[in-house]
Amino acid sequence: MTNLVERVPHGRPPDQAAGWTLKADSSGFSFRIADASLANNARTIFQRYLTSQVDPDSDVDGAELIFGELLGNVARHAPGAIDVRLRWNGPVAILEVGDSGPGYAIGDVHLPADFAESRRGLFLVAAFGRDLRVRHHEGHTTTTVTLPVMRRRSPGSAVR
Repeated sequence: MTNLVERVPHGRPPDQAAGWTLKADSSGFSFRIADASLANNARTIFQRYLTSQVDPDSDVDGAELIFGELLGNVARHAPGAIDVRLRWNGPVAILEVGDSGPGYAIGDVHLPADFAESRRGLFLVAAFGRDLRVRHHEGHTTTTVTLPVMRRRSPGSAVR
């Protein structure tokens, strides 16, 4: 288990750190952010955890892009709490991002024409990840995607 105080970047106001709940160890990574506006530095923490767990040949940059796009989608369309969970299914990393927004449907994921901003993030998530799914249940939306990384045979310690 990682100590959140050690992970909060220097110079961040203490009241913002209180908006986080974090758990990271070799079995997975999960956190809850009380409000999307507190999500600064989440990508760095995610990247550090993932790097400590995966093979060096894994596409950590692609996984980080997926993570950033899904987090940005929540911040833009579903302000409020964000639940993030990375779980391991053997060597495969599955990312789940949950929110209490209105939800959305994946539909046909393709590159938007004419540099349109709408649905570009989903296109990137589908292009870099696998098995993109969206579930709606009791006022909560969960987006799930398999990341382009493979777990190291003997995982290292959690976030460094």
